[in-house]
Amino acid sequence: MTTSSSDSSTHNARLTQAERTALSDRRMLDAAIDLICTHGTHQTTLQALGKASGYSRGLVTYRFGSKAGLFEAVVRDVSQQWLQTLNEAVGDMGGLDAVIATADAYYRFVRHAPMPIRAMNILFCEAAIPNSPLAPIVDKINAKRRAQLEAWISEGQGDGTIVASLDPEIEAARFMSYVTGMTVMWLLSPDGMPFARAHESFKDQLIAMYTPGGPAPDAEHSAAGDTSGPDTTER
Repeated sequence: MTTSSSDSSTHNARLTQAERTALSDRRMLDAAIDLICTHGTHQTTLQALGKASGYSRGLVTYRFGSKAGLFEAVVRDVSQQWLQTLNEAVGDMGGLDAVIATADAYYRFVRHAPMPIRAMNILFCEAAIPNSPLAPIVDKINAKRRAQLEAWISEGQGDGTIVASLDPEIEAARFMSYVTGMTVMWLLSPDGMPFARAHESFKDQLIAMYTPGGPAPDAEHSAAGDTSGPDTTER
């Protein structure tokens, strides 16, 4: 059943101030993600966001302060969406199981929420611009992700499910480099990138490389800091 505008207004009037704020934040952030994905960061202005979200520029400015504040809010929002997805997928897992569950969760997240992921990748590129205010925020987010992966890999080495000779810091960087690169390639060419097969190949290689008794890892490259991802070139 279609809800009329008067019904919607009545419903909104019954919300608490906190609920109305959360609702307007959600609508503005969703509109910002759409603007970033369709028009890029240059044309994603506070004025454009007010028009797209149905709120005044004054409210948008009050809520985010500036264009940089808006972009920071989008980065934090998508990161929080991912964190919730990750926590639900991993639960109480640790070691190798947690690493593989993370790979699966990220793949599903990218496929099911391509717009937020596209916006996130655009803003991560924006963070690479010299003196970008996003740089320290993105760096902190990535550092937390690497630290969590390192912890799971170390845990797996402790319980014997992951090869002890691997360097957790290098493997965490390798994991993130791979999934980030594959995501960008898929976003740029969704019809030309065999994302599902590449994802399964990546997991197979992780299991083979991490599991004790599997193919011996290249310890020299790991110690030297080789962060290249597993080879998933189509043959």
